[in-house]
Amino acid sequence: MRQFSARTLLAAAWAGTTMLTAVGATVVLCTPARAQQAEAARRYEIPAGSLAQALNRFADQSDVQISYEGKLTEGRTTPGLRGTFLPREALSRLLAGSGLVARAADTGTLTIAPATVGRLELDPMRIQTVGYTNGDEDGETSLGRQSARDNGPIVVNGQHVSPNLEAGIGPWGSRSIADTPYSVTVMSSEQIQNTIARDLDQLYKMNPVVQVNAPTTIFGYPNVKIRGFDSSTGIVDGVRLSSSTYGLSTEEIEKVEVMNGLSGFLYGSGNVGGVSNYVLKRPTYESLANVAVGNYGGSQYFGHVDLGGRITSDDTLAFRFNGAYADGGTSKDDQHLKKWLVSGALDWNVTSKLLVQLEAAHTYWHLDRVDTRFYTNGLGYWPDAYDNSKTYTPGWTYNQTTSDRVGANVKYQISEAVSLRSAYMYKEDEREYVIIYPIDTPSGWSTYSITKTFPYDTISQGAYTYLDVAFDTGPIGHKLTVGGSWDTFKEVRHVVGNVPGTYADGTPYPPGANLTLDELLNMPTPVFDGDPGPKYKSNDSTNFNAIIGDDIAFTDSLSALVGFNYSTIRTRSYTTAGARSSGYKKSAITPTVSLIYKPVPALTTYASYMEAMEAGTIVPNDPTLYTNPGEVMDPIISKQYEVGAKYAFSDKLLVTSALFRIEKANSYNEIAPSGLTTINQDGRQVHQGLELTLDGHISDHLRIVAGGSWMDLGIEKATNAALKGKKPIGSSALMAKASLEYAIPAVDGLVLSGGAYYSGAKYQDAANANRIDGYTLFDAGIRYRTEALGRPTTFNLYVSNLTNKDYWSSYWQLGLPRTIAFSARTEF
Repeated sequence: MRQFSARTLLAAAWAGTTMLTAVGATVVLCTPARAQQAEAARRYEIPAGSLAQALNRFADQSDVQISYEGKLTEGRTTPGLRGTFLPREALSRLLAGSGLVARAADTGTLTIAPATVGRLELDPMRIQTVGYTNGDEDGETSLGRQSARDNGPIVVNGQHVSPNLEAGIGPWGSRSIADTPYSVTVMSSEQIQNTIARDLDQLYKMNPVVQVNAPTTIFGYPNVKIRGFDSSTGIVDGVRLSSSTYGLSTEEIEKVEVMNGLSGFLYGSGNVGGVSNYVLKRPTYESLANVAVGNYGGSQYFGHVDLGGRITSDDTLAFRFNGAYADGGTSKDDQHLKKWLVSGALDWNVTSKLLVQLEAAHTYWHLDRVDTRFYTNGLGYWPDAYDNSKTYTPGWTYNQTTSDRVGANVKYQISEAVSLRSAYMYKEDEREYVIIYPIDTPSGWSTYSITKTFPYDTISQGAYTYLDVAFDTGPIGHKLTVGGSWDTFKEVRHVVGNVPGTYADGTPYPPGANLTLDELLNMPTPVFDGDPGPKYKSNDSTNFNAIIGDDIAFTDSLSALVGFNYSTIRTRSYTTAGARSSGYKKSAITPTVSLIYKPVPALTTYASYMEAMEAGTIVPNDPTLYTNPGEVMDPIISKQYEVGAKYAFSDKLLVTSALFRIEKANSYNEIAPSGLTTINQDGRQVHQGLELTLDGHISDHLRIVAGGSWMDLGIEKATNAALKGKKPIGSSALMAKASLEYAIPAVDGLVLSGGAYYSGAKYQDAANANRIDGYTLFDAGIRYRTEALGRPTTFNLYVSNLTNKDYWSSYWQLGLPRTIAFSARTEF
């Protein structure tokens, strides 16, 4: 395994940024560049205190004219501003958390007005730009809409197209992506709408540095790899939940913030390769009523209603409601999916300094003729991808999840320099399923034992509280954050978790053997009778994190993030009688340090180090699949080294690069002679590589999201000599992706889109005997925004997997066939 020296890491990161910078510059210089028209960066010295006084100082120092009603700024404060910024970035920082935005007037001045989303807005993705709009309050991009709402709020609301967006970075709070010493990408609700995404698979497919591991139709939630490691749990509105992300629906999501790499200091244990923060839609303070109908592909028609607005005229209360329903056949043969969502959110502006936010949701997801895992026996090789349009399961298989979630957020501006933020979330999922696992053999298809898993519950809770204090020590500025986060998970099952199938007369239903494909798809329906018995807690886990961190500004161009997390993990498994069968409790201090240097305002370079403690693997308690069901592996400490550079062209195009090295204990699967799987831990996985991204608008009409990653993957220090030097299972070392949108100048409202997504080869087994070929997928779309019956309406057609490519999405699951989706969305 090659090791990168610090000099090599810095040189490669700089070279990657330079390469993409050159590409972007070539295109930008060939188009009417906004960069040439952008305001120059200036140095600002605006102390914390009255917002009105701060805005006056901003106007003096920026030569920008501002007008507003005096009552708007009464009682409002700002943390101030010190450093060199573009005017739009300076204004954004001054208005952050105030509930106010800037509007461009016809005279060229800026008018300060109430925001459309939250008076004390917790959404970290708002930025106010100066001079032109990048979008509006409903998240639509300006592509194809140059004539629409030109005088609307100058607000970017969770879009993926501006490099100056901010993202929530755990205890550090909201930070500009361009100035964050981590690799962060954002996928927006706009992308969900434009690609008519039924689930999050489409967004992850488009993300340049994320590998889709298995479609949602396998497990019922998105399953991806980031930097070569599995990532299936996530963060919801900044709250860590240890359960899988069942129950999250695309219709309720404002954006997905993906942070690549370790996040131990930020969110506690787990997700070594990276983590996704699912940011939910928040209430609006202007009337919102959007209705969408369409087809996700096949015969699966859907409807979606998105409502929002003030409840009280003084903006004390505001709401958001999302309701969605979909039912019908998917793009796979004879597969049927039904799902629905009801979600609501409430803002309560208790005072101008105290905001309380509440949210709740109920979702239902039921899939018949499920997608599944594949196995082989006696072939001696891993076969080429089967026909992706088939499920290879009979019609009586199903997978069902019902989810309920409630959450609350509080933000309190205690004084000019002190603020408090806190949140809590509870999520409960009930799952049941009948799934078979096909085995490809020389004599035909076989299956493992046919069983039904009785309904079981996974219950997760999470919370955090952070106190932020801003102060100076001489010329050095600080934002000290102290607090903690906590999350817990438990699984409640029936004493009899699985029941074998029988024929109608009660005789045992044997596993399938020597079947043709037609026989496999049409196996007779079994009967699943039996008393599941009472429920018991089969396992639980708790993660507590006490953190202290300091955001230090040495000079305008040099800063640092330094923090420590005292993390405690407790994991326990239980017998059906309630006795503890295994478990552990372990604590560790995991540090992080990042150094950030900005030689010029548009360029950010950084170096960072982070550690994270991770719970050991818990083997699923399914004796029909595993030889060691319910086993709890020992916890592990992982480490990450990263250097990177980010360059912002003008205000809408960001180039990023990052070089990283992650060290983690190796977990792998071993197939026993019985055909069952044994999960083991042995050796150290080392993933090191380079990531490059290009994100934003190249011109008024052309938007691009592109990039990729190259990784050197290997296993070191394994006691099993056969594992040393091998590649980890299922991880692609190379990815390259690009998606484009082009607004036709001659036809206002018409946008063409397309993308190409390459995922490299991977290995199917720990011995690297079976290599799975890489694949390239293509998408294409067209949408047209016009007026229908006097209302803004967008008609959309999107085709994913345009060439109907058959491919292995992961090392034992198939991908998705060509899917043709269409929709109409009207704004009332």
